[in-house]
Amino acid sequence: MQSTDLEYSKLLPLIQKHLDKGRTESQAFLNWFLENIYRLDETDADDCICDKINDKGIDGIYVDTTAEEIHVFQTKTAQNPQRTLGDTALKEFAGSLVQLTSPESITLLLGGNANFELKRLLTTLRIADYRSKGFRLIGIFVTNAIKDPNAIEYLKHQNNIRVYDAVTIAAEYVDLDALGGSIGEIAFDCYGISPLQLTTGSAKVIMTAALATDLVKCSGIEDGSIFSQNVRFDLGRTKVNKDIEKSIEDKKEHRLFPLYHNGITILCNSAEVSGDKVKIKDYRVVNGAQSLSALYRKRSSLSTDLKILTRIIEIQDPELALKITHNSNNQNAIKPRDLRSNSLIQIRLSKEFDSFGGLYGYEIKRGQIPAAKEVITNEWAGRLLLAFDLLEPWACHQPYKIFDELYEKVFGRPAVTASRIVLAFEIMKVIEQRLRLIENKLFAYYSLTKFFILYIVSLILQQDEVGKAIYQNPRVVFDNPKGLSTLQHCVGKVVDDIVVDLNAEVKELGDTFDYKNHLKSPVQVKTLGEKIINTYVKLVARGRVDPFTMDWKKTVGG
Repeated sequence: MQSTDLEYSKLLPLIQKHLDKGRTESQAFLNWFLENIYRLDETDADDCICDKINDKGIDGIYVDTTAEEIHVFQTKTAQNPQRTLGDTALKEFAGSLVQLTSPESITLLLGGNANFELKRLLTTLRIADYRSKGFRLIGIFVTNAIKDPNAIEYLKHQNNIRVYDAVTIAAEYVDLDALGGSIGEIAFDCYGISPLQLTTGSAKVIMTAALATDLVKCSGIEDGSIFSQNVRFDLGRTKVNKDIEKSIEDKKEHRLFPLYHNGITILCNSAEVSGDKVKIKDYRVVNGAQSLSALYRKRSSLSTDLKILTRIIEIQDPELALKITHNSNNQNAIKPRDLRSNSLIQIRLSKEFDSFGGLYGYEIKRGQIPAAKEVITNEWAGRLLLAFDLLEPWACHQPYKIFDELYEKVFGRPAVTASRIVLAFEIMKVIEQRLRLIENKLFAYYSLTKFFILYIVSLILQQDEVGKAIYQNPRVVFDNPKGLSTLQHCVGKVVDDIVVDLNAEVKELGDTFDYKNHLKSPVQVKTLGEKIINTYVKLVARGRVDPFTMDWKKTVGG
């Protein structure tokens, strides 16, 4: 995206989905921003908007519990592409923020004539409580204009206002329409078989039986780019794929192939029937990755008798394309993770991992193999976030819930970045290396034990000066040349101390310690965790253990 793509005439089509909800242009722009830039789920984005009459200059509110910040939004939409953002609007916004500076001022606002939605947000989000706890108040100004020198100068002296102008938004936008598929043309021979054509909604559909020898000529099969918008890639040597390959190798089975297999769904930008051929342009396979990959691997065994039921859909609507992808996959068992693989949240995270230059890759689809030294699956990332961020290690043995009922809670937060996932990933590696130090080996290698320790490490970091800074902004680690090695060293010392205390607690519990049930109980996890943390805090206070901050500064400084 370019900053000019946010000019008023181009912005309206971009936010049309939100305008259709009955929102004003300002509301719709904020709604679009919250979903596409700020990383909120659709429902959470809707919930935090309060842009109506008597909104007191407050268009939306969101509480970021990870950063311990209250984010207050204001949106301004410029219709004239020559108009810039000066300091006047920002000074007015600063005045609006004053209304939320203290619990007392919030009480006055609630007792005034502010609109119902604003009062509801202030109450349900417990803004007064969070302010009394010391949560910072941050204003987030959203506009499709570009900051002028006056705005830039004003912001130098304001540490509680962040501006997302056209340049910033364009730089952070992830374009779903540019995320893959094959650019080019191909034709399928359908001699003797009249394709069925129909138009439904905004899509044109062509149904045919394509020759396998034509299908394997599609570009992007070998490198997987043709499947980039599928919910998963080729899953390798599964039972289903082995059965497909057996059918391909047996030429007597070729005529019967359409009876055994569900076929292939291809989305494309254009499709037309011309004589005995179906010609398509700029295409991607959204269902049938298993079949097409197997055909490609066994292409030397193909014959003209082997035809595949093929559904070709000409479509330009990306949202409808996602629905088609979601609903057309059913040959190998589909998991909730597969159905989330094309969500904007997952795609954005995948793109963010590129900033690590091949050190870390993010696998969002089964069968995908990122070109990276360390590959982190989004399922593993979800389990790490559940323990490290949400402090619910007792639920980490149920990964299927992470992409189902817990999805928005785990991933749909602005704090969830590639850096945060890598931070938790690296801390977990340190923990796994030290599980051998736990004396009760059955407990040590029980699946939930490492998540329990990650939970304790998280709580300890959040009580430490440097630890809290890292927890809130993981880039502190990765922007420092010594950051990762220092993290590994300092966290290792913390885990060593945790294990000593954990061994003592387990020994004291004796044979009554039913770790399998214990680690699945929120109450028992919190109770045991509190004992270990309290012991650690006492050791630090008595000078018997160096605090994380001291270790960090000594190592980085040395």
